[in-house]
Amino acid sequence: MVREHLTGQRDMADSYPRSFVRRGKSLEMRFLAESSLSDLAALQSLVVSTLHEIEIFMPHDEEYLSRIFQTDLSVLGVLAEEKLAAYSIIRYPGMGEDNLGRDLNLAEEDLKKLIHLQAIAVHPHFRGFGLQRELAAAHLQVLERSGYEHICCTVSPKNPVSLNNLLSCGFRVRALNPKFAGWWRYILYKNKNWPVTGAAQAPIRDETALNCLNIEHQRWLIQRGFEGYRVEGNGEKSEIFYRKRSTPAMDSSSRIIS
Repeated sequence: MVREHLTGQRDMADSYPRSFVRRGKSLEMRFLAESSLSDLAALQSLVVSTLHEIEIFMPHDEEYLSRIFQTDLSVLGVLAEEKLAAYSIIRYPGMGEDNLGRDLNLAEEDLKKLIHLQAIAVHPHFRGFGLQRELAAAHLQVLERSGYEHICCTVSPKNPVSLNNLLSCGFRVRALNPKFAGWWRYILYKNKNWPVTGAAQAPIRDETALNCLNIEHQRWLIQRGFEGYRVEGNGEKSEIFYRKRSTPAMDSSSRIIS
C-alpha cells in the first residue's frame, strides 16, 4: 500500500538520471534503490562526524533507512563518478505522533495529506556546490504531483545555511519547537501550490530581523502570526527575517485547529 503514494509519478522517474556540471565536476542525479543503503548510511556517518554542532543533524539507523526505501521515489541522490555525494529523503508520516503538522495545529484531514522532506545530506567535499537546494527543488517537484498538499521539514537554528536553502525553495518558518533530544528545530511548511523559487528571499517593508539563536523572541513572534521567510549571514551572527502572515483568505495553507 505504501507504494501507492506515488503511483502515477513514474513519469518523474523517467526523466532521471539527470547529468549536470558543478565547479567543473560531472554529476548525476538519480533515484536510489535499497542497494544504495550502505552508501547512504556511510555518507550519513561522515556528515555527522564533521559537524561543528552535534545537534544540527539527527542521524537515522539502517533499519529506519531501509523502511524509507520501501516507498517509491523516496530517496534521490547525486553521484560523482558513481560515488554518493549527496542525498535527499522524503517520508510519509501518516497519522503518527511525529507528523510535523501537529506542531502547526493542522486539522486531522490535512495531516493525512502531509509529507516530510525528511533529510538532506551533502558530502563535505561537495559543500558549496548548491546540491542541497538542487535536491530539495527536485524532490519538491515529485511531491507537487503526488496528490499530497502539505510539505514540512525541520532545520536547526544553528544551521543557517540549510535554513537559507530551504527558505529559498519556498518554505516558511511556522513553528520553533524542541524536537528529538530536546534540540530546537524550526518547523518549515510549504503548500504544494507555492512556487519552488527564490521569491521567499525578497525583502518587504514590514519585517522584523532576529538572531537565529534568539529562540524565545522568535517563538513570541510566531505565536502572534508571524512567519520566517528569509535569512542573512552565517554562524552565530545569522539573522532570520519575519513578516506578518497573510490573512486566512489569502493564505493557501491548510485549515488550522484553533
